[in-house]
Amino acid sequence: MERVRAVKSSMFRIRGREVFGATPPSAVVGEAGWPRVRVYIGEPPEVWGEEARAYDDPRLLWGRGLEEIIKLRSYMAFGYRTSVGPWELGELPLLAVSERPVDVEMRLARDPAPGVRFDLREKPMGPRAPLERVRIDGNPAVPRPLDKLMSDDVKAGEAVVELYRRGVDLYIIQRAFSLGLLGAGHRRRLVPTRWGITAVDVAVGDYLAGRVRDMPEVDGALYGYGEYLDNRYLVAVVPGPLRFFYLERWVYGGRVAEIEVVEDPRGRRSTVDGGFEAARVAVLETLAALGRRGTVSIVRWIGEGYYVSVGNWQIRETLRRIRLKPLDEEYGRYVALVGRDPLALIKQSRRLDEFM
Repeated sequence: MERVRAVKSSMFRIRGREVFGATPPSAVVGEAGWPRVRVYIGEPPEVWGEEARAYDDPRLLWGRGLEEIIKLRSYMAFGYRTSVGPWELGELPLLAVSERPVDVEMRLARDPAPGVRFDLREKPMGPRAPLERVRIDGNPAVPRPLDKLMSDDVKAGEAVVELYRRGVDLYIIQRAFSLGLLGAGHRRRLVPTRWGITAVDVAVGDYLAGRVRDMPEVDGALYGYGEYLDNRYLVAVVPGPLRFFYLERWVYGGRVAEIEVVEDPRGRRSTVDGGFEAARVAVLETLAALGRRGTVSIVRWIGEGYYVSVGNWQIRETLRRIRLKPLDEEYGRYVALVGRDPLALIKQSRRLDEFM
C-alpha cells in the first residue's frame, strides 16, 4: 500500500470537465449491476494520433516498468455511460474497435476525482466521471471482417474464432465481445470486460487446441523462459498428448502461495482461471507455429516487485515472446529461479490421470 500511495502521489490530475484527445482506442465494460453496466471510454488529454496508442496497446506497453505503466494509465480520463446493450451507446462501441486512434472530445458531467483502479485481468484505469456528451472527430476504422460479423446473426463464440482466423487483433476481438457487437442479434448484451477477456481467450484457445491436437509430437523435451515486471515464466513441453499443467507461485516475505490448473487431453479444466487461459493461448500459438503438439507445463513465479496487477495482457505478451528450444544447462538455473521444475510436474502423471 505504501508503494501504491507513492505512485499515486505523482499521478496526473485532470482539471476541468472538457477532455480533448484521441482514444487509443480504449474501452472498459464494468461489472457492477449487470446486465445494466457502465461503459467507459478512455483517452489521454491533449495526446493525438498514433502517440495515443501507447497508452493502451499491450504490445506497446510491454517492456515498460510498472510505475511507468501506472502513470500512463493514470493520465487517461474515462467518461462513462450506463447501458444494457450497444444500441443505447450510439457510435461509442465503434470507437472501441477501431484499428487506429480516433480523436474524441468529451464533456464530463463533473470533475473526475484523481485516482487509479486496479484489476487482475484488465489494465489500470485512471480518473473517471459520467459522460455528459461526446463528439467524435474522425471515422473509426473497423476491421472489415468485424464490420461484416456485426451485421450477421452468428453465435458469439463462432464469431470470435472467425475473426481470429481472419487476422483481426485479439484485443479488438475482446472489446467487440464485451461491447455486445457479436452474437445472435436478439441475445446481444454488454459483457463485463474481465469476463469477456477470459471468454475470448477460451474460445481462441480451444480453436488452436483443436488444430494442435492432430499435429505430430515434439521430437524431444523443449523449454522456454521469460520474465517481466517481477513475473518469471518457465515453460516445458515434452512428447505426449496435448494437455496442460499450470502453476502460479506468489512469493511474499518468504511465504509462498500456489494456484494450479490442470487440463486433460480432452480440454477439460480443473478450474476456470483467467491467467491460465491467457498463458494457454500464447503457448498454443507457439505450438501451432511450430506445427507440433506435446504435454505442456507452465510455472509462473510472481515476486514482491509486482505489487499491483496491470492485467492478464502481460502474461499473454510475455509468453508470446518466449521461444522454445531443446534442454540445455540453462534450464536448471531457470528452475532455481521459479522454484519448481515444470518437467517434474509433468512426470506427476498420477495427478493428471486422476483428473482425466
